[in-house]
Amino acid sequence: MDARTIKLMDCVTGTSTNTEGLALSLVLLTELKDGNVVKLSLDGCTPMSSSFLNSSFGEVVEEVGMDVIKNQLRLVDYKPSEAKQIKDYLALVSSLVK
Repeated sequence: MDARTIKLMDCVTGTSTNTEGLALSLVLLTELKDGNVVKLSLDGCTPMSSSFLNSSFGEVVEEVGMDVIKNQLRLVDYKPSEAKQIKDYLALVSSLVK
């Protein structure tokens, strides 16, 4: 598996809307479906809304499943609060998808 670092703020202009979340999901899905490990850099990330999370990480979980997320997606350059927000969101989505 190849590893690719993607800076979240290079993919989107903000982290509050569904449209911005969809833009991130398209980038992530392309890499993950190709079997690549993605290091998602949260450097400079603005606070993420539930709309953004639903359209980005939620969409990715629906498309490829939690196993792919666990095995191929890594967060880097993050604040503990950002990692917790994403981890909590993924745990919630995972419990609903089962």
